[in-house]
Amino acid sequence: MFGNLNRIASRYIPQQKVLWFRFKERAPDERGNDQNYYYDPIEVRGSWQAVDTQDVQSMGLDTSQVYRRLYTSHDIKAVQRGTSPDFLVFNGRKYDVVGDADWYEQDGWKSVICIEAGTYDGL
Repeated sequence: MFGNLNRIASRYIPQQKVLWFRFKERAPDERGNDQNYYYDPIEVRGSWQAVDTQDVQSMGLDTSQVYRRLYTSHDIKAVQRGTSPDFLVFNGRKYDVVGDADWYEQDGWKSVICIEAGTYDGL
């Protein structure tokens, strides 16, 4: 009835460019310690927004941390059993994906919650 709400909203709400690092695998490094490996980054577009402190509290998250929400048409993954989450880079800051509202299969979009994890200088 409503169609793809994300596609409709993206016509009116400015979209930002974000680098998406999709989780590839966890494997031992040369010392035998498990390391996470990611595919090469992909530049994606979406609506990058702050998360209100009240929302952070209602989700049971640590209010001393910085959270952002990305509304996007890409299938970005949060924490799942046996894997690590994808991560995003925006304005030189790294954000780990900690949760999502997954409308991807039904309507082609997702809302992902991210926690700031410091600066990113890996490129």
